[in-house]
Parts: sequence; C-alpha cells; structure tokens
Amino acid sequence: MKNLPRLIVPILLMLTHGLGFAFDLSSEVEKLNEEYRNTYEYPIIIFDKNEIAPKLVGLEETDQIEIVKNYTLDIHDIELSHNEAVNLVPYFTSLNGAASAIPFFERGWGKELKFCAVLPNGIMNDLSAEVRRVLGDSKEVDVYENFDFSRFENLFTLEELYLYSLYHELSHCLDQNFMLKNYSSSPSAHGVHEAESFAEVNALFLLAQKKGMRNLGAKRSLLRKTYSQYMGPYLASDKVSTFAGPIVKKGGSVYFLTPAIIAAQRELENYKKGVMDFNLEQTLALSKEVVEHHAINSRSFQALNKSFKEGSEEAKRYYRDLSQRDPDLFLATYYDLLYLSVLLDR
Repeated sequence: MKNLPRLIVPILLMLTHGLGFAFDLSSEVEKLNEEYRNTYEYPIIIFDKNEIAPKLVGLEETDQIEIVKNYTLDIHDIELSHNEAVNLVPYFTSLNGAASAIPFFERGWGKELKFCAVLPNGIMNDLSAEVRRVLGDSKEVDVYENFDFSRFENLFTLEELYLYSLYHELSHCLDQNFMLKNYSSSPSAHGVHEAESFAEVNALFLLAQKKGMRNLGAKRSLLRKTYSQYMGPYLASDKVSTFAGPIVKKGGSVYFLTPAIIAAQRELENYKKGVMDFNLEQTLALSKEVVEHHAINSRSFQALNKSFKEGSEEAKRYYRDLSQRDPDLFLATYYDLLYLSVLLDR
C-alpha cells in the first residue's frame, strides 16, 4: 500500500529493467480480475501495466490522462474523474516499478469506496533485480554494502516474488478493516504496519491455497526482517529528512512483518485447522485474527523504532529502566523488544 504516503515509494523502489520473465503475469492478472472484481459492493480492479505503460511513453500528461481514462472505462467499466486519472498516471510512468494498492472514494477520504485499484510492479526484473527491489536497494540508498544478495536469490524463484507482491496488493483491497482505518483519518505508522501485516499474511494464505506454495512463510519472514534490519536505521536517521513524514521515518518498524508471517506459517502447518480448505471469508477472518494477535502492538512498535533511531542497546536499556519503575506498563514492552531484537540480529 505504497500510496500511503506517496513519499515512501521512491525510498522503497528500485527501477531496474530485467533480462527475462519466467511466467505470464498478465494471465494471472486476468484471472484475479475475474475472481475478485465483485467480491464487495465496490469493484476491485487489477491493472495490467504491460498493456497501459507502453502507450504512455513520450506523451504529454494530458494525453496520458485521457488514455488511462479510456482504458479504465473500456476494460474495467469504471469512469474515472480527471483527478482520479491524474493520481493513477504516475503508477504507469515514474512509479511503474512500484507495487501498489489504492482505494478511491466516492465523496472524500474515508467515505464510501468507489473502487480499489491494484497496481502490480510493471517492470519485468530478473531474479537478482527483483530481490534488490523488494529489499529497497538502490544507488541512492546504499545500505547493503557487502551484503550477499545471492542468499535470497537461492531461496526464491522469480515467480514466487512476483506473485507474492501481486497477492499482497490484492489483499490490501480485500482488507475492510486495517486499510480503511488508515483512510478514515490521518494514518499512523502503526496503523500502516497493521495493514501491511494483514496484506502479507493474507497473501501467504492465498498463495498456499491457490498455488500450493505452502512453505513461503519462513523465507519471506527472513526477507522482511532483512529489509528492516538494514533499512530501519537508515530511515530513522538524519540522512532521511523529517519532511519525508513519520511513516517513512518509521519504515523499518512499519515493514517488520516477520512476527505476523511466522504466526501465519504456523496456521498453515496446523493441518487440523484446515486452512488450505478455507473459503475467502474464512481466510480473511483468519488473517485479521493473526494480525490482531501477532502484529507488533503499538507500544512495542514505538520501542522498536527507538532501537532503529538510537541503537538497540540504548533502546533496551531505556525500556529495561522503564519496566523496573513501572512493570505493569512496560515489562511486556521490554520483553517484546528483546524478542524483536533477537529476530533482527539473527
């Protein structure tokens, strides 16, 4: 859900042209449009960037806007306002390599949903480039000095990475709880963390059910913790201006989705529960339950962000002292911080 706020996109994004593509993402987009468009009273539409982005190259913005409006009406039967089209165009041009989900409302933010747009990554990377994109590596944000990216290239297939990204964004549009809360008022970094946790967990369940990918949780949790381990201190530092906003500054904590992913993987391994046979309503309910119980709670979220900003040892000392003075309020937070630190350091 990179549209919230938009400034987080350039930091997380690496625009890299790939050398080949192992499967047909357009075919997957078409199938998901058929299956999920009418799930709710508002349509969920998944844009095939491969069809739109090439048509916009080299054109003036006014022409790009008209092409996006006509395409959306012809293919998805959605009539875009001028402002809606203006907001969508960058996701086919400068942000074509971002994977995003954007809700559009009938009458202002937080009101009745008109439709929810899923915009997959439109740049066909090779495996090496896609690993780096997900980890936020770029020439502008070089925090992975001497990091061995082949560790993840050996863990994932390109199909797994692209499908997880696609189903993650789809899950944002299926989320009628955490996502909508972030649009009903000014979003908080912790609220975005919950929404991202939901999307990650629900994508894990859907990929297991639909693609037989039952063992993605462990390696996906490693990928997410690595992002937070390396990008978290950078985003919290003075190298990133406070004008980027609190959600960007707390990006390491926002995208530390490992605890929820691990809990979701355990649910998949609980054969008695029968998650593989759940219908969509049951799956969404389970994803919500996992987030409510296993996403990082608000107080521990702030403690984790302090560790990114001031260093792990300083944060642990600070919360240890607080827990000794007021154990009812801070002992659980201190223990959470110790646990999260272990996850990050491994």
